[in-house]
Amino acid sequence: MIHLVIIGMKSNKIIEEVHSSRIKFKYIDSNIDVYNYNNEKIGYINEKDINNDLIIEFDLNEKYHNQGLQTEILREYLRYKYLWQKFENMIISYPLLEKTKNVLRKRYFINDNKKFYITKEIYLSHVEKLSLFDKDLKLLPYPNLRGEKILDNTYAGIVDVIIKNIKTNHYLTTKRDIKKVTSPGLWEITAGGIDYNEPVEHALVREAKEETGLDIIDYKKLDVMIIKDLVYFIYIGYVSQEENEVKLQVGETIDYKWRTKDELVELFNTDLVPPRQKIRINKIIDKI
Repeated sequence: MIHLVIIGMKSNKIIEEVHSSRIKFKYIDSNIDVYNYNNEKIGYINEKDINNDLIIEFDLNEKYHNQGLQTEILREYLRYKYLWQKFENMIISYPLLEKTKNVLRKRYFINDNKKFYITKEIYLSHVEKLSLFDKDLKLLPYPNLRGEKILDNTYAGIVDVIIKNIKTNHYLTTKRDIKKVTSPGLWEITAGGIDYNEPVEHALVREAKEETGLDIIDYKKLDVMIIKDLVYFIYIGYVSQEENEVKLQVGETIDYKWRTKDELVELFNTDLVPPRQKIRINKIIDKI
């Protein structure tokens, strides 16, 4: 099965039946059945609107799995349904054939390889889309799928939030779930990916709320660091709630502790924190 994703687009109106030179598309309930010129059903197409994106599922019966037919069906479908529209962003799942990919790029897509993705993972609503930035920290008009290779000279956005309680002058640290793949059981400050097209300031408020249940009432940018293929926006975020109001996010963290600045400095000079975050925080610790 192939999944084709058109970012930021909704399914258009349903056409009852469409004929091309060799292919017929016929709507049956929510599916579009695909027939050949002998009126044999050879596959189906289904469209879904998920997270403001258009997801097109496409599959052919096994005996019709060939490069030419696959290319023609996708080309004709997009031609008749979307009238040769140029799509700004497109993601297509493996195993789309190379010829099909090239035809779609020429016919339906702006010739910019950086915006064209082939992914081995089926794109569904739970796949996280992260904002990408260039070396000048300009937001790029296409996302990175969590876990996919990041292209050269582009950087996925991450926000670090050092949460400070203005009533006690304590700083919040949380302990990573022992089931986490990376750095299980280590202490950290709140951090997370910046969603596609999400303002950085919105991301820091959202991550703090999701991971700790606390409401950021003010914040200050401390630094921006590019490390390998990631760009880290580091902030201090201020809260005024009681320290026992922390609500840990299931699957992410299992414990929390408020610390004085001296205790925070001491923690980040141990191996009890993730190595990358240790480097980042030690570079800005004097600013908090």
